[in-house]
Amino acid sequence: MPKYSDHLKAVLYPDNFQEVGENVEKRLCQTIQHFSYKCQRSRNEAGFPYGGTTPTELQFTVRLESTDGSRLFYQQMQCNELFSYTFIFNATYNQFDRLKAYDDAMIAKGFVVDVKEDYDATMTEDGTLQQILVTVTLLLSSITYMGKDDNYKVLEVTRH
Repeated sequence: MPKYSDHLKAVLYPDNFQEVGENVEKRLCQTIQHFSYKCQRSRNEAGFPYGGTTPTELQFTVRLESTDGSRLFYQQMQCNELFSYTFIFNATYNQFDRLKAYDDAMIAKGFVVDVKEDYDATMTEDGTLQQILVTVTLLLSSITYMGKDDNYKVLEVTRH
């Protein structure tokens, strides 16, 4: 398993952080190792969209220290409902470990359709024995982009 960075560029909050405001706790955020998605829609020669939206999947990988963290993803995969995940970029926290500031955020709403785990039992520098990388695939419904000044743009990917 490759060595992953400990620099927190992006963290995942397993809900819509707009609903909890400044009460995002650091302990609930997981380190993002990787995420990717591709939104695509057909356009005619004049540039107008036509036809249905191509299904879009967002795949993200988080680093966990125990298997308890992956239980949520498996439970959500069994449900037939939309779930929200917030990707917070360059988050800083106050002395109470609550979200203080961030550069940008992205709220992805969708269905969990796949979960994969990768274990590493080698000893790390801090003495931890096991790290788990969990890769989750979401079938997206919408993405909301949040800027520093609470400006946001919503991209509806499918119609529900």
